[in-house]
Amino acid sequence: MSPLINNNEFIVVSIIPYLLQKPTINDIVVLIHPSKNIKIIKRISQINKKKYFVIGDNSENSTDSRNFGFISHDLILAKVLFR
Repeated sequence: MSPLINNNEFIVVSIIPYLLQKPTINDIVVLIHPSKNIKIIKRISQINKKKYFVIGDNSENSTDSRNFGFISHDLILAKVLFR
């Protein structure tokens, strides 16, 4: 499967949606990688209490919750609104 967002592609993100409500399944989010100090873009696929399981749309080449497990809400920075 090919990536949803490619290198050098512009996206619009916002923190406002998550000030008003919690992330939901299928939201595409910008988050901080739990063990590296980098920002990554993933899709929320599961919610377990206050933890989120995120996956990349390019599953064959994605580092995501299948590698690092559920993430906490505080790692989520913004929601992707448009690409």
